[in-house]
Amino acid sequence: MKDVTLRQLEYFVAVAEEQSITRAAAKCHVTQAAISQALRELEAVLGVQLAIRRKSKGVHLTSTGRAVATRGRTLLGEVKHLVSAVDDTSTGASGTFTVGCFTTLSPVVLPEVAEFLVHAYPRVALDIVEGSGPEIQERMLRGQIDLCFLYEAQRHPEVSTVLLRERRYRVAVAPGHPLAAHDALRVADLEPYPAAVLNVEPASYLNEALLRRCGITPNVVYRTASVQTIRALVGRGLAWALLMEEVAASHEGRPLRFLPVVDDLGTNSLLAALPKGVRPSPLTSAVIDHCRAALHRSHDRSHGEGR
Repeated sequence: MKDVTLRQLEYFVAVAEEQSITRAAAKCHVTQAAISQALRELEAVLGVQLAIRRKSKGVHLTSTGRAVATRGRTLLGEVKHLVSAVDDTSTGASGTFTVGCFTTLSPVVLPEVAEFLVHAYPRVALDIVEGSGPEIQERMLRGQIDLCFLYEAQRHPEVSTVLLRERRYRVAVAPGHPLAAHDALRVADLEPYPAAVLNVEPASYLNEALLRRCGITPNVVYRTASVQTIRALVGRGLAWALLMEEVAASHEGRPLRFLPVVDDLGTNSLLAALPKGVRPSPLTSAVIDHCRAALHRSHDRSHGEGR
């Protein structure tokens, strides 16, 4: 039986990333025939179908193909470091580190990652991909992203996660809102008042479904894809909102209060995600460890200030 070659893996990972044999060939500077042959040989060696080829519709990976693509990308990265004689535990690491982040988490996580890399891994370039939870995880499973940051409710079944910080739902209101007179709220307290909902799936669906399971139908008056807009609406006293990240004020400078919920709504914690079965590189592990420590420090500071 023939062995899997690095060239086969390189060409297959290119196909997975580009979702096209034509584009993969251009990326690898070889012919389409060479890409197709490498794909056939890899499938023959592994004894499984890795991709479905459809004329004019590109290439779609099978579930096994996605798993092979993520592991292949990791292996190729490790080989690259080996050939370059780079010790990933030192500042000699180089290359590009691609991070996927749920859009509303970007201000919380990405500055921490960027500053850490600048000081600890100055030869590593940070590539940022922002989007919805499903979008960034799908791209990670295709081998296009090294590490994702997302909320617990967005977790894809084919990824493994590391808890960075536990988060529980809190209700954001303006200090002058009628709900602000409470130290803590019951879900039933929310129903009479206008609500603002983050219109980014699955956040919108999950939050409304969560409240309905608790026995209320939220009076949703505002829907927006911008957390800043939601905070501004809340700061003006126009609505309440379920938000995960606590800030002292909206971008307009209007103060906000974040009240705990008496009912058990569960957690929606902040996570780092990797494809299942993929061992994190030393660089990836270092980024995760730093973010976990930094987010805990930030959480402790905010609670120490009474927010």
